[in-house]
Amino acid sequence: MRLTTKFSAFVTLLTGLTIFVTLLGCSLSFYNAIQYKFSHRVQAVATAIDTHLVSNDFSALRPQITELMMSADIVRVDLLHGDKQVYTLVRNGSYRPVGTSDLFRELSVPLIKHPGMSLRLVYQDPMGNYFHSLMTTAPLTGAIGFIILMLFLAVRWLQRQLAGQELLETRATRILNGERGSNVLGTIYEWPPRTSSALDTLLREIQNAREQHSRLDTLIRSYAAQDMKTGLNNRLFFDNQLATLLEDQEKVGTHGIVMMIRLPDFNMLSDTWGHSQVEEQFFTLTNLLSTFMMRYPGALLARYHRSDFAALLPHRTLKEAESIASQLIKAVDTLPNNKMLDRDDMITLVSAPGVVVRIPSR
Repeated sequence: MRLTTKFSAFVTLLTGLTIFVTLLGCSLSFYNAIQYKFSHRVQAVATAIDTHLVSNDFSALRPQITELMMSADIVRVDLLHGDKQVYTLVRNGSYRPVGTSDLFRELSVPLIKHPGMSLRLVYQDPMGNYFHSLMTTAPLTGAIGFIILMLFLAVRWLQRQLAGQELLETRATRILNGERGSNVLGTIYEWPPRTSSALDTLLREIQNAREQHSRLDTLIRSYAAQDMKTGLNNRLFFDNQLATLLEDQEKVGTHGIVMMIRLPDFNMLSDTWGHSQVEEQFFTLTNLLSTFMMRYPGALLARYHRSDFAALLPHRTLKEAESIASQLIKAVDTLPNNKMLDRDDMITLVSAPGVVVRIPSR
């Protein structure tokens, strides 16, 4: 459940409970106040009847008692002596609106001036038809409606205020789910703004660190697969590429040639001719081999060991390898003569057909 939903539900529940308790308490207070006030009026009628009975008989007081009964909405008066009924007076029903109900309450009042006697008065409940009237309940209904409207507006306002925090929480969930990059950067609508800015800064730093790590990893891999002296691929990279071609089950029917090229031992020559001249001749032959192999797409040239070089020629046959070897020898023959190297012993070629083998389909 979202934060705004939980908070709105909590505020709504709390406000609704407060309204309910307040209305219930006010209604009970209003009801008890009316009943208490009306019971005092009925007691006042009983006191007046007790006073009149001092000088007059109950039968003679019927007109006066009837008037008092009408003023307090009393429908019956019983004069009791102990538990024995002495006199009774019932008021004829008066006009009442259609739809009203007769709800009565009873009150017994002992007569102070006539000890041992009491009056039992039955009167119309003043609250019996109060809530059946639209006019009497209209203010209460209007108050409830106004409170509900204010509650709705308050919840809407709270949702707008917390929308930014909800956006921040949603973005945090996306980040925890593994999303990265510019898609999870924040907006100006997120709240708190400093938290959003701090999160964006951390995401950018992580992205920069990832890019630097990727570049560093690429650089390390390139150095690990590169011969430091010639700049060509090294033996490790060559063996890995050859193993990949041998193990690739998808390239069914792949074939090719591995050609081993051996140059003179330049370490021994450096003792006789000097290091600088030998290095110059070594790089001349290396550049020649590299330029020559670039003519063939997919060809891979690597320095295998000291003066030994290996060339991987995929999709080539043995006949094509012989032609390539002949062209390579001719290219070497184009180099200028020098006393350091014997032209007939300048380069040695060994071709291995079928090293990249045909893999049967399963």
